[in-house]
Amino acid sequence: MVSKLTDPLITVFLPTNGRADVIGAAIQSILAQDFDDFELMVVGDGCDDDTEKVVTAFGDGRIRWLSFPKGPGPGYSVRNLALQQARGAIVAFAQHDDLMFPDHLRLIVNAMQRDSAMWAYTRPVWVDDSGLMLPFFVNLSLPSQRQDFMRHRNVIPSNCVAVRRTALDAVEGFNEKMARGGDWDLWKQVFRKFGAGSVGVVRQVTGLHFRARWKDGDQTWGPQPLPYLAGLAMTSGDWPALLRHDLKAEDGAPQLQLAAMLQENPAQFCARIRAGVTQVQDALAWGASHDPLNRAG
Repeated sequence: MVSKLTDPLITVFLPTNGRADVIGAAIQSILAQDFDDFELMVVGDGCDDDTEKVVTAFGDGRIRWLSFPKGPGPGYSVRNLALQQARGAIVAFAQHDDLMFPDHLRLIVNAMQRDSAMWAYTRPVWVDDSGLMLPFFVNLSLPSQRQDFMRHRNVIPSNCVAVRRTALDAVEGFNEKMARGGDWDLWKQVFRKFGAGSVGVVRQVTGLHFRARWKDGDQTWGPQPLPYLAGLAMTSGDWPALLRHDLKAEDGAPQLQLAAMLQENPAQFCARIRAGVTQVQDALAWGASHDPLNRAG
Protein backbone atom coordinates (compact mmCIF):
# COMPACT_ATOMS: atom_id res chain seq x y z
CA MET A 1 0.00 0.00 0.00
CA VAL A 2 1.31 3.45 -0.93
CA SER A 3 1.58 5.98 1.89
CA LYS A 4 -0.90 8.84 1.75
CA LEU A 5 0.39 12.32 1.04
CA THR A 6 -1.89 13.89 3.64
CA ASP A 7 -1.68 13.25 7.35
CA PRO A 8 -3.83 10.36 8.59
CA LEU A 9 -6.63 10.88 11.08
CA ILE A 10 -5.17 8.29 13.48
CA THR A 11 -1.70 7.32 14.58
CA VAL A 12 -1.70 3.84 16.08
CA PHE A 13 1.12 4.02 18.60
CA LEU A 14 2.80 0.68 19.28
CA PRO A 15 5.87 0.67 21.57
CA THR A 16 7.80 -2.57 21.74
CA ASN A 17 10.77 -4.31 23.29
CA GLY A 18 11.67 -7.97 22.94
CA ARG A 19 8.43 -9.50 21.61
CA ALA A 20 9.40 -10.51 18.09
CA ASP A 21 7.52 -13.74 18.79
CA VAL A 22 4.06 -12.13 18.93
CA ILE A 23 4.29 -8.59 17.53
CA GLY A 24 3.53 -9.85 14.04
CA ALA A 25 0.08 -10.98 15.19
CA ALA A 26 -0.53 -7.62 16.86
CA ILE A 27 0.47 -5.76 13.69
CA GLN A 28 -1.66 -8.00 11.48
CA SER A 29 -4.73 -7.29 13.62
CA ILE A 30 -4.10 -3.54 13.26
CA LEU A 31 -3.59 -3.67 9.49
CA ALA A 32 -6.87 -5.61 9.17
CA GLN A 33 -8.94 -2.65 10.42
CA ASP A 34 -12.08 -1.74 8.49
CA PHE A 35 -11.13 1.93 9.01
CA ASP A 36 -8.27 2.86 6.70
CA ASP A 37 -7.28 6.41 7.62
CA PHE A 38 -4.37 5.59 9.94
CA GLU A 39 -0.64 5.15 10.23
CA LEU A 40 0.97 2.53 12.43
CA MET A 41 3.98 3.83 14.32
CA VAL A 42 6.00 0.94 15.76
CA VAL A 43 8.47 2.29 18.30
CA GLY A 44 11.42 0.06 19.10
CA ASP A 45 12.74 0.65 22.61
CA GLY A 46 16.19 -0.91 22.38
CA CYS A 47 15.02 -3.95 20.42
CA ASP A 48 17.91 -6.38 20.05
CA ASP A 49 15.92 -9.34 18.69
CA ASP A 50 14.22 -9.84 15.31
CA THR A 51 11.54 -7.20 15.87
CA GLU A 52 12.73 -4.90 13.07
CA LYS A 53 12.81 -7.81 10.63
CA VAL A 54 9.25 -8.81 11.57
CA VAL A 55 7.95 -5.24 11.25
CA THR A 56 9.59 -4.38 7.94
CA ALA A 57 8.62 -7.73 6.39
CA PHE A 58 5.01 -6.52 6.15
CA GLY A 59 6.02 -4.07 3.43
CA ASP A 60 2.98 -1.93 4.20
CA GLY A 61 3.24 1.82 3.62
CA ARG A 62 1.07 2.55 6.63
CA ILE A 63 3.80 1.25 8.94
CA ARG A 64 6.53 3.52 10.28
CA TRP A 65 9.38 1.84 12.14
CA LEU A 66 11.21 4.03 14.66
CA SER A 67 14.18 2.51 16.46
CA PHE A 68 15.63 4.03 19.64
CA PRO A 69 18.34 2.96 22.08
CA LYS A 70 16.84 1.38 25.21
CA GLY A 71 15.30 3.99 27.45
CA PRO A 72 15.38 3.78 31.26
CA GLY A 73 12.89 1.41 32.88
CA PRO A 74 9.70 0.93 30.83
CA GLY A 75 10.98 3.38 28.22
CA TYR A 76 8.61 6.27 28.84
CA SER A 77 11.25 8.74 27.64
CA VAL A 78 11.35 6.88 24.32
CA ARG A 79 7.56 7.05 24.04
CA ASN A 80 7.60 10.80 24.62
CA LEU A 81 10.20 11.27 21.89
CA ALA A 82 8.27 9.09 19.46
CA LEU A 83 4.93 10.79 20.13
CA GLN A 84 6.43 14.02 18.83
CA GLN A 85 6.53 12.35 15.40
CA ALA A 86 2.92 11.16 15.40
CA ARG A 87 1.04 12.66 12.43
CA GLY A 88 -2.52 11.71 13.40
CA ALA A 89 -5.05 14.02 15.05
CA ILE A 90 -5.94 11.06 17.27
CA VAL A 91 -3.43 8.68 18.86
CA ALA A 92 -4.74 5.15 19.42
CA PHE A 93 -2.52 3.17 21.76
CA ALA A 94 -1.65 -0.47 21.08
CA GLN A 95 0.46 -3.15 22.75
CA HIS A 96 2.90 -5.53 21.10
CA ASP A 97 1.30 -8.58 22.73
CA ASP A 98 -2.40 -7.71 22.27
CA LEU A 99 -4.93 -8.07 19.45
CA MET A 100 -7.37 -5.58 17.91
CA PHE A 101 -10.74 -6.49 16.47
CA PRO A 102 -11.27 -5.18 12.90
CA ASP A 103 -13.70 -2.44 13.98
CA HIS A 104 -11.65 -1.09 16.91
CA LEU A 105 -10.50 2.14 15.26
CA ARG A 106 -13.85 2.87 13.64
CA LEU A 107 -15.75 2.46 16.89
CA ILE A 108 -13.34 4.50 18.97
CA VAL A 109 -13.36 7.32 16.40
CA ASN A 110 -17.16 7.31 16.52
CA ALA A 111 -16.96 7.71 20.29
CA MET A 112 -14.86 10.85 19.82
CA GLN A 113 -17.19 12.67 17.43
CA ARG A 114 -18.08 15.27 20.07
CA ASP A 115 -15.68 18.21 20.08
CA SER A 116 -15.45 17.88 23.86
CA ALA A 117 -14.34 14.24 23.68
CA MET A 118 -10.60 14.33 24.31
CA TRP A 119 -10.12 10.61 24.84
CA ALA A 120 -12.10 7.40 24.61
CA TYR A 121 -11.84 3.82 25.74
CA THR A 122 -13.42 0.50 24.81
CA ARG A 123 -14.51 -2.39 27.02
CA PRO A 124 -11.45 -4.38 28.08
CA VAL A 125 -11.15 -8.16 28.12
CA TRP A 126 -8.25 -9.90 29.83
CA VAL A 127 -7.16 -13.30 28.46
CA ASP A 128 -5.21 -15.77 30.60
CA ASP A 129 -2.75 -18.28 29.22
CA SER A 130 -5.39 -21.02 28.93
CA GLY A 131 -7.68 -18.84 26.83
CA LEU A 132 -10.15 -17.93 29.56
CA MET A 133 -11.55 -14.48 28.80
CA LEU A 134 -12.45 -12.11 31.63
CA PRO A 135 -14.38 -8.95 30.66
CA PHE A 136 -14.20 -5.85 32.83
CA PHE A 137 -17.12 -3.48 33.25
CA VAL A 138 -16.26 0.17 33.96
CA ASN A 139 -18.18 3.36 33.34
CA LEU A 140 -16.15 6.46 34.18
CA SER A 141 -19.22 8.66 33.90
CA LEU A 142 -20.29 7.26 37.29
CA PRO A 143 -18.67 9.21 40.15
CA SER A 144 -17.85 6.15 42.29
CA GLN A 145 -16.09 4.33 39.46
CA ARG A 146 -14.34 7.51 38.36
CA GLN A 147 -13.03 8.16 41.87
CA ASP A 148 -11.77 4.59 42.17
CA PHE A 149 -10.00 4.91 38.81
CA MET A 150 -8.42 8.23 39.72
CA ARG A 151 -7.31 7.24 43.22
CA HIS A 152 -6.68 3.53 43.40
CA ARG A 153 -6.29 1.43 40.26
CA ASN A 154 -6.10 1.39 36.51
CA VAL A 155 -8.77 -0.76 34.90
CA ILE A 156 -8.24 0.32 31.28
CA PRO A 157 -5.33 -1.25 29.36
CA SER A 158 -3.67 0.99 26.80
CA ASN A 159 -4.89 -1.13 23.88
CA CYS A 160 -8.39 0.16 24.70
CA VAL A 161 -7.54 3.88 24.64
CA ALA A 162 -7.32 6.69 22.09
CA VAL A 163 -6.48 10.34 22.87
CA ARG A 164 -6.66 13.48 20.78
CA ARG A 165 -3.24 14.81 19.87
CA THR A 166 -4.29 18.26 21.15
CA ALA A 167 -5.00 16.69 24.55
CA LEU A 168 -1.60 15.00 24.62
CA ASP A 169 0.04 18.32 23.75
CA ALA A 170 -1.81 19.97 26.65
CA VAL A 171 -0.45 17.62 29.33
CA GLU A 172 3.02 16.58 30.41
CA GLY A 173 3.20 13.27 28.57
CA PHE A 174 4.49 10.04 30.06
CA ASN A 175 6.08 10.54 33.46
CA GLU A 176 9.63 9.38 32.75
CA LYS A 177 10.40 8.87 36.44
CA MET A 178 7.76 6.18 36.95
CA ALA A 179 8.80 2.53 37.19
CA ARG A 180 5.37 1.41 35.95
CA GLY A 181 1.84 2.73 35.53
CA GLY A 182 2.80 5.44 33.07
CA ASP A 183 -0.24 4.78 30.88
CA TRP A 184 -2.59 5.16 33.83
CA ASP A 185 -0.85 8.37 34.87
CA LEU A 186 -1.28 9.74 31.33
CA TRP A 187 -5.01 8.93 31.23
CA LYS A 188 -5.44 10.68 34.58
CA GLN A 189 -3.55 13.75 33.36
CA VAL A 190 -5.98 14.10 30.45
CA PHE A 191 -8.93 13.49 32.75
CA ARG A 192 -7.84 16.18 35.20
CA LYS A 193 -7.18 18.66 32.41
CA PHE A 194 -10.46 18.26 30.53
CA GLY A 195 -12.92 16.83 33.06
CA ALA A 196 -15.45 14.00 33.15
CA GLY A 197 -17.27 15.24 30.06
CA SER A 198 -14.17 14.69 27.94
CA VAL A 199 -14.49 10.89 27.85
CA GLY A 200 -16.07 8.83 25.12
CA VAL A 201 -17.06 5.23 25.81
CA VAL A 202 -17.35 2.22 23.52
CA ARG A 203 -19.35 -0.35 25.44
CA GLN A 204 -18.31 -3.19 23.14
CA VAL A 205 -15.20 -5.33 23.33
CA THR A 206 -12.82 -4.30 20.55
CA GLY A 207 -9.69 -6.27 21.38
CA LEU A 208 -7.96 -8.77 23.64
CA HIS A 209 -5.43 -7.96 26.38
CA PHE A 210 -2.93 -10.68 27.37
CA ARG A 211 -0.60 -11.24 30.27
CA ALA A 212 2.68 -9.41 29.66
CA ARG A 213 5.77 -11.61 29.73
CA TRP A 214 7.17 -9.77 32.77
CA LYS A 215 4.01 -10.83 34.65
CA ASP A 216 4.52 -14.55 34.01
CA GLY A 217 3.55 -16.52 37.09
CA ASP A 218 1.56 -13.63 38.57
CA GLN A 219 -1.84 -15.08 39.45
CA THR A 220 -3.32 -11.62 40.10
CA TRP A 221 -1.92 -9.91 37.00
CA GLY A 222 -5.11 -7.93 36.37
CA PRO A 223 -6.94 -5.44 38.59
CA GLN A 224 -9.64 -6.40 41.04
CA PRO A 225 -12.12 -7.94 40.58
CA LEU A 226 -10.44 -10.07 37.90
CA PRO A 227 -9.28 -12.68 40.44
CA TYR A 228 -12.88 -12.90 41.64
CA LEU A 229 -14.15 -13.23 38.07
CA ALA A 230 -11.56 -15.92 37.34
CA GLY A 231 -12.73 -17.85 40.40
CA LEU A 232 -16.33 -17.41 39.31
CA ALA A 233 -15.49 -18.70 35.86
CA MET A 234 -13.92 -21.83 37.36
CA THR A 235 -16.78 -22.60 39.75
CA SER A 236 -19.95 -21.23 38.20
CA GLY A 237 -22.04 -22.87 35.53
CA ASP A 238 -23.05 -19.42 34.32
CA TRP A 239 -19.68 -18.61 32.74
CA PRO A 240 -20.27 -18.88 28.98
CA ALA A 241 -18.42 -21.39 26.85
CA LEU A 242 -18.02 -18.54 24.33
CA LEU A 243 -15.34 -17.09 26.63
CA ARG A 244 -13.42 -20.32 27.14
CA HIS A 245 -10.72 -21.47 24.74
CA ASP A 246 -8.75 -24.62 25.34
CA LEU A 247 -5.29 -23.28 24.56
CA LYS A 248 -2.22 -25.46 25.00
CA ALA A 249 1.26 -24.10 25.73
CA GLU A 250 2.79 -26.52 23.23
CA ASP A 251 0.72 -24.89 20.46
CA GLY A 252 2.44 -21.53 20.90
CA ALA A 253 1.73 -18.23 22.60
CA PRO A 254 -1.96 -17.62 23.36
CA GLN A 255 -1.85 -14.50 21.19
CA LEU A 256 -0.82 -16.56 18.17
CA GLN A 257 -3.48 -19.21 18.72
CA LEU A 258 -6.29 -16.67 19.11
CA ALA A 259 -4.94 -14.54 16.25
CA ALA A 260 -5.33 -17.55 13.96
CA MET A 261 -8.97 -17.91 15.03
CA LEU A 262 -9.54 -14.17 14.50
CA GLN A 263 -8.05 -14.24 11.01
CA GLU A 264 -9.98 -17.34 9.97
CA ASN A 265 -13.39 -15.74 10.52
CA PRO A 266 -13.17 -12.23 12.02
CA ALA A 267 -16.90 -11.51 12.11
CA GLN A 268 -17.80 -14.79 13.78
CA PHE A 269 -14.92 -14.65 16.24
CA CYS A 270 -15.79 -11.13 17.42
CA ALA A 271 -19.52 -11.84 17.55
CA ARG A 272 -19.01 -14.90 19.73
CA ILE A 273 -16.85 -13.05 22.24
CA ARG A 274 -19.25 -10.11 22.40
CA ALA A 275 -22.15 -12.46 22.93
CA GLY A 276 -20.24 -14.15 25.74
CA VAL A 277 -19.52 -10.80 27.39
CA THR A 278 -23.22 -9.95 27.29
CA GLN A 279 -24.00 -13.29 28.96
CA VAL A 280 -21.50 -12.53 31.74
CA GLN A 281 -22.99 -9.10 32.26
CA ASP A 282 -26.49 -10.57 32.47
CA ALA A 283 -25.35 -13.23 34.94
CA LEU A 284 -23.65 -10.67 37.17
CA ALA A 285 -26.68 -8.39 37.06
CA TRP A 286 -28.93 -11.30 38.00
CA GLY A 287 -26.69 -12.24 40.89
CA ALA A 288 -26.61 -8.66 42.15
CA SER A 289 -30.40 -8.38 42.03
CA HIS A 290 -31.09 -11.74 43.67
CA ASP A 291 -32.03 -11.70 47.36
CA PRO A 292 -30.96 -15.07 48.85
CA LEU A 293 -33.01 -14.37 52.01
CA ASN A 294 -36.10 -13.54 49.97
CA ARG A 295 -36.70 -10.57 52.23
CA ALA A 296 -38.71 -8.84 49.52
CA GLY A 297 -41.35 -11.57 49.89
